[in-house]
Amino acid sequence: MNQERDQSYSEISLVDLATIFVRRIWLFVVVLGVFVAAGIAVALLQPEQYAYVSLYQIAEKATEEPVETPERVIAVLQSHELPLLETSYKSERGERLPFSVRFSNPEGTSLVRISSEAERRIASDVKAIHSALIQRLSEKDNRLMGVIRGGLENRIASVSTTLDSLSKAPEAGQAVAEAIRQKVELEGILDALKPGESVVVARESVEKVAPNRKLIAILTVVLGFVAAFVAVYFAEFASLVREKLKEQKAR
Repeated sequence: MNQERDQSYSEISLVDLATIFVRRIWLFVVVLGVFVAAGIAVALLQPEQYAYVSLYQIAEKATEEPVETPERVIAVLQSHELPLLETSYKSERGERLPFSVRFSNPEGTSLVRISSEAERRIASDVKAIHSALIQRLSEKDNRLMGVIRGGLENRIASVSTTLDSLSKAPEAGQAVAEAIRQKVELEGILDALKPGESVVVARESVEKVAPNRKLIAILTVVLGFVAAFVAVYFAEFASLVREKLKEQKAR
């Protein structure tokens, strides 16, 4: 008996809910329409953005070993070089840099990847920042390569001097052979040095990366449905509360 009564209450409750919804369908439509209209406006008004990517190959020593690890290079760019450029931009333009700059190292390479997302109207600013960062990377690499190259040339000169001295000694055949081996090895390392180079600067993506208008539309419709349902039953609740208060005042 109790089960039947509970089931009856449940059915009545569902009927009441359906009745409330039908009675206030106009509110549901209005709220949903507002959300959809707002979503369409947001999707249309948001500026189109494109991805801009720059790649820099770090200078390498023998066996393709970078003169400086990509992790260290990126850390310096993030903590020192980029903040300097942001400060300079703000002092010149009176506003903050209108786009973000991210750094990464493609796995298994000595490349530094610089990426940004921005509108086409400020593509020149993106290119200027990327170019400045790459220029600073190149200057630092050149300094490091100069130190390495100078050290190798000094060692080669020292071995050459030793070789000249040993060549005058008739019994220094083994030492001469070792000196020649060292010289050839050092010259090989010197020849294997690869300077850093800019692979690409602020290359624009073929397709825009934002906004995702389809995603915005879907989210807007979903949120609109939820908000519309809540509005319908909240309005009914508020109406019942007002009626209850009127009854209490009438007494």
